[in-house]
Amino acid sequence: MIVINSWTQSQRGIGMNFILLTGGTIIDTNSRQFYRGDILIKDGIIEEVSAVPIQPSPDTRVVDISGKFVSPGFMDSHIHIESSMLSPVEFAHHAIKHGTTALLVDPHEIANVFGIRAVELFMELADILPLDMFIGIPSCVPATYMEQSGSVITLDEIIALLPDRRIYGLAEMMNFPGVINGFGDAREKVDAVYDFGKIVDGHCPGVSGNDLIAYVTNGRMDGTVRIMNDHETTKPGEAAEKIHAGMYLALRYGSAVKDMDAILPQLLHSDADPGRCMLCSDDLSAQELFESGHVDRIIRRAREIIMTEKKLGIEEATMEAIIMATQNPGRYLSRFLAYHEMPPMGEIMPGYRANLTILESLDSLRVTDVVHGGRFVLRNGTAVADPTPFDFSPFIKSVNLPEPLTEKDFTVDYEGSHDSVQVKVIDVMPGSLFTGTHHARLSVRDGSISPDGERDIAMIAVFERHHATGARSLGFVRGLGISSGAIASTIAHDSHNLIIAGYDASDMASVGNHLAQQGGGIALLHDGKMLHLPLEIGGLMSRENIASVIERYGLLKEEARLMGTKLKNVFMAMSFLSLPVIPELKITDQGLVDVTKFEFTMLYDK
Repeated sequence: MIVINSWTQSQRGIGMNFILLTGGTIIDTNSRQFYRGDILIKDGIIEEVSAVPIQPSPDTRVVDISGKFVSPGFMDSHIHIESSMLSPVEFAHHAIKHGTTALLVDPHEIANVFGIRAVELFMELADILPLDMFIGIPSCVPATYMEQSGSVITLDEIIALLPDRRIYGLAEMMNFPGVINGFGDAREKVDAVYDFGKIVDGHCPGVSGNDLIAYVTNGRMDGTVRIMNDHETTKPGEAAEKIHAGMYLALRYGSAVKDMDAILPQLLHSDADPGRCMLCSDDLSAQELFESGHVDRIIRRAREIIMTEKKLGIEEATMEAIIMATQNPGRYLSRFLAYHEMPPMGEIMPGYRANLTILESLDSLRVTDVVHGGRFVLRNGTAVADPTPFDFSPFIKSVNLPEPLTEKDFTVDYEGSHDSVQVKVIDVMPGSLFTGTHHARLSVRDGSISPDGERDIAMIAVFERHHATGARSLGFVRGLGISSGAIASTIAHDSHNLIIAGYDASDMASVGNHLAQQGGGIALLHDGKMLHLPLEIGGLMSRENIASVIERYGLLKEEARLMGTKLKNVFMAMSFLSLPVIPELKITDQGLVDVTKFEFTMLYDK
């Protein structure tokens, strides 16, 4: 593989000129000062920063930003782009409009479909984006043995990609029991990446005490921090403990989960080092990106909390919030950047990468211009270039069923002689990824167990869709709220098989076949009307623009409400019913899973 990307181009000065930003107010995160100054950029690197006007040379492009504020470029310290259902090209095109110049990306979702090919896809995309996309190799593909994923990422494949400068390290090590107890190859993966000189991201919700130290040190208990951050923290005390253990904390403020609201207020009053706090989305919807923004929206919210808790004025609070989105993640990345002898990031200082976000005012934080690697990619709120075309065709055909679905595929066989049977039902908890276990007696007709619309108990089915194995499982779910028709999706965490819910076997087969024929996405069938959001890229991301994705998804959610659901997003709720690592009862293509025991369980007692 020939490694050529925007970093090497910028450092070689391909098409680069001197740029002088003059007249703006510099947000100096190092000194925590605001001052009027000039910034001279050469070949993608900040060459000079001065409070005294810099005299330009004849070949310098002078850009007057008088009255505006210039900040280090904003960074999202952990994000799964697939959750937006946008391609990375479309996502980046809109993220720069909100001042984002760098992403730490974990392509875990699409890697469960295509394996290491998905990581290589993101590496190719990193070369054409108007921002820096640093990639963490997914650490747990597949996530568990209790479902069939599209592929496996091995230790050898991880090691092979480590020399590439687009790879910052290992993405969130979700197998914290394996690290703590020494199971499997989790520790080997951490050691391989850390010893190579790169970064290992963490994922350790609720881990505390000696278990936390074992996790952070990769089982050695020697004081060396090998797993370096966490974004799954939900409680203030847990946050402070992790910072004291040497970790960075990525404060999550996504579309569905906003842990920062619970963590940051008390963290500000603790003795935990604020220099260890970063901001992240984790998961961000296309609609929220389009309507509310990206990292800029997290900065605004963090500023509100800081002003309230610390009684600071808007300037001081804005500075503290911006530091968490610039300087702190820049320092977190320093190990990776130093390994490749790349310039540091996250501050406005000579020698730093020229990633800059220019703001209309501190109050609004409205982004007017963005400089990425010394080039303007946003001017006066408009992207300088259209999204770069990219051929996704090798990643389109990802729904592989051995044959079309029929009504027989939705027959829940009952081998007993009774006209009803008590079954385990997945109980949806609104607003939560957790589910309960509900026991319900359902009718048996012609040897098949039937759903019960009057009690909101629908049938749910999961079909393996990667290798045409024919594996499937059937069960029941309470709480989706749909009273008729069927809904289906190829977004089904973590292995992203085909998941379908409904009452009528014919409808369920029809909507499933439609998704298979179209290459994946989200669909519903209601009163004879089929609606579909195409997600052709791995069955997870769309090739369409953000407006089209938002419109189509909105129509689906609107029709789902007509089907009876009261859930905020029934499709998202369904997509997590197949995730066998979050309690209590889930379903995969292999069967019904009791997550508390981490074992398969029978639908009914025979």
